[in-house]
Amino acid sequence: MKKNKLLLLLIVLLTTVSLTSCLGDGDDSGRPQLPTKEERDAAFNVMKGNYQGKLICFSRNQQTGGWTKTDSTDIHWEMTSDTCLLVKQFPTKYLAKSVKNASLKQAIEALPAQDLKFKFSIYWAKPTATGFYVVPLLADLGNLTYDGASHRIAVRFIWNSTVRGLFDPSTKRMAAQFIENGIYVDNALKDDVYFDGNIYQVRTN
Repeated sequence: MKKNKLLLLLIVLLTTVSLTSCLGDGDDSGRPQLPTKEERDAAFNVMKGNYQGKLICFSRNQQTGGWTKTDSTDIHWEMTSDTCLLVKQFPTKYLAKSVKNASLKQAIEALPAQDLKFKFSIYWAKPTATGFYVVPLLADLGNLTYDGASHRIAVRFIWNSTVRGLFDPSTKRMAAQFIENGIYVDNALKDDVYFDGNIYQVRTN
């Protein structure tokens, strides 16, 4: 029940903020009021720390066009004092799911699990819930050899209106979502080695 309640709250919060931000034309009365610095600091002091739960991967179904849960694993993450969401020991097989170049896919899968860093920004701070944006950063995998040559490889994560998280201060439960959407080869985005994106969610148990 607690897990379902948190996910329901996340959906309601995302919907409410998206709808209210569209209300009115030049009228601030219909827009959500951003928290003050003091409110953000107070919310973060409750939210900061270490979490454990599940990392869930959703991939696009090539037949239906919808998103399908394709994998999940135990995961740990941390909300740090420098506004960083640190996902620890992220499996590289997930990062390779949408890589269509077989040699590059194998090279990524051979890497050890990676610590992925995202920035976060609190936009909603109430006694019942804290909402935050998840700001994507590149996942730099370093120099990898594929197709007989060494290349600098990085995984791109993108931002849109669904890349957010929710924290319940009363239960210390959290859910957040982020989207992987491309591969950089030698600092250039390469469509020819990548066919689609993946959606990831972290959720406390």
